[in-house]
Amino acid sequence: MENEPPKIDLKRIIDSISGLPTLPVVITKVTKLMQNPKVSAAEIAQAISSDQALASKILKIVNSSFYGFPSRIKTITHAIVILGFNSIKATAMSASIFSSFSGEDKDSIFDMEGFWSHSIGVGAASKILAKRLKMKEVEEAFLAGLMHDLGKVILDQYMHKPFSRILDIVKTKKCLISEAEKIVLGGHTHADIGALLVQKWNLNPEFVAIIKDHNAPTSASDYFKITSVVHVADAFIRAMDIGNPGDDLIPKINPGAWNELNINPVSLPQIFKEISEEVKKTEIFFKMTAS
Repeated sequence: MENEPPKIDLKRIIDSISGLPTLPVVITKVTKLMQNPKVSAAEIAQAISSDQALASKILKIVNSSFYGFPSRIKTITHAIVILGFNSIKATAMSASIFSSFSGEDKDSIFDMEGFWSHSIGVGAASKILAKRLKMKEVEEAFLAGLMHDLGKVILDQYMHKPFSRILDIVKTKKCLISEAEKIVLGGHTHADIGALLVQKWNLNPEFVAIIKDHNAPTSASDYFKITSVVHVADAFIRAMDIGNPGDDLIPKINPGAWNELNINPVSLPQIFKEISEEVKKTEIFFKMTAS
């Protein structure tokens, strides 16, 4: 058909990109170590401490208002004992991702500061919603929220021409960025690109699914609840006008996702207040590139 968008093999494009950021070796090592139920805090701490820059970033986050401990935590081992393995792993991953992608790019055609404000906001909102729902995956929810739009960074940094067209369509049609992406990328969106990236990083299938489906959660997914958390958190952060996701619209929330979270509309003002307070605690992440 004449108006049918061109077919694009995103996996081939992602595989062919040279210089695509990779996760630090230490993150892979820590992830592997944590698969052993008998692993000790000292072993995890030793692995993290082999990367002094990363260890320093983790301690800065741990001692910031993000966690809000009254006394100073001086070692990674102490941090693991206080926070637990999952929290430290999520913190290490967050610091690595932010450092890998958030450096200044003179060729950027995107508001990267606004983008990261939005992404961290979605992470914070996901954390609040997960806590309210008494989910076990609170740290995973924060990390998934932080990563949900990584595909946009890949578009900005490695696919300039198509991304420029996408942003032009957003301006002229005043549509969601995902709608413009489908026009330019043959039906694909940043969610597909982000999912391919984290798959390339060998992250848990949970993160691949969340990132791929965060714009349109499907109840058929094994990770429907946490994907719904990120989906709703994204809409909330847009409604609160935090950061810049690439367009000025608030997408319609998926009814199934809304029902899954069972949020009482009466509680929304309190939820927004909690999200706002949590967002303030995340300012430490903006210092990652300066440390």
